Amino acid sequence: HRLLVGDAPLVGVLDLPSSASNHELPPIRLFFPADTPKPRQVKQARYFVNNRVSYVLQGFAHIALARHTTKLFRFIIRPLMWLISLFFPVRFLKIPNTALVTTDKDPVRYSPLSNNNSLVMFSHGLTGTGEENALFCAALAKRGYVVACIHHRDGSSSRVPMPDGTCKFYEHLPNGDDYSPNHRLEQVSYRAKEFLYATKWLLGEERGAHDYDHPILQQIRPNLDEKKVIASGFSYGCTTCSLAATVEPKRYQCAVMLDGWFHIDYSSKGYVYNFPPEAFGEDWPNGANDRNEKSHTIQHNNGLTIPSIFINSAQFAGYKKMYAATTMLANNINAHNKQHDRTTPESTLHVIPNTKHQNFCDVGFWLPKALLRRLGKFLALGEADVLEASENILDLSVNFLKMF
Repeated sequence: HRLLVGDAPLVGVLDLPSSASNHELPPIRLFFPADTPKPRQVKQARYFVNNRVSYVLQGFAHIALARHTTKLFRFIIRPLMWLISLFFPVRFLKIPNTALVTTDKDPVRYSPLSNNNSLVMFSHGLTGTGEENALFCAALAKRGYVVACIHHRDGSSSRVPMPDGTCKFYEHLPNGDDYSPNHRLEQVSYRAKEFLYATKWLLGEERGAHDYDHPILQQIRPNLDEKKVIASGFSYGCTTCSLAATVEPKRYQCAVMLDGWFHIDYSSKGYVYNFPPEAFGEDWPNGANDRNEKSHTIQHNNGLTIPSIFINSAQFAGYKKMYAATTMLANNINAHNKQHDRTTPESTLHVIPNTKHQNFCDVGFWLPKALLRRLGKFLALGEADVLEASENILDLSVNFLKMF
């Protein structure tokens, strides 16, 4: 695959599910540089954990068609999604150059590159599960990075497994007269808390870090450099990691922001604000409750200060207030670091021509090209070639990370 190039022989994939013994740890899909002495015994990873295509389709049906608690969903939509999943193209696809680790007996071992001991924490977008960003994560791992893709449990994912064995569907937040800025602000605070906890857990710093004592984790942890942790995300994931890096700026070395959601405009109700406000050095908007306990304790006057690359779609760049907020965030970082005479790489902003939001996900690789041409607008895919756009996004990200 043209995206998966690098010195690592393989990309190992380890799925860390929700743990009943540690409710603070979200599900994580771990991508890492790997090797195997027995290539014929290795299975490639699929895009969806346990190939749960129906599981994910039901989550999106809950968002778009009917709530999962209705009879319509239980007796018609759920069986229909299961039937569709049997023939859905992505069911038959595998992530190229990967080796799935399912038990501690699988012949897959961590194979670090001599020049790379960095950890990338990745946060998915609104309604996502992280599985739609598998190629980006795998491509970084092929180049030697250990990448942890978090599946958030705050109600922003289409569907997520919970520690008690149940699942949580997407939470439809109130609109119209019932709209309150608290909902998204508290939600992203929860996501940032998960992001920070997962970071510390993978570094072996948090309680219960060694409860899941998989040999792969035993191999990876000693090699990670706590000073080389990178925050990254897509869309709402950028909001998440920017807040996490504002809360603990010394925790992350830099950030890679893919088509970030940095502005909320609900002007009909009088709410227009940069999102998350803390990353801009701002307070929550009037009408919101006091900042929650986690945000209230931080000194956020400086906002986000770590060097960051912002890679936008042409679609998001076309939203004037959104693009202005993204530009402001990049400029704020540069101004702060210049003021403090920090010799750090400059934060930059890039726009990929002829792209839309979903060009930053893998959906363009899941369907045949003939079908993509028909469904491109519906799937929020731009006119840019899917592979070339992904290569541009990855090249910008990798070249930025090489500066650290």
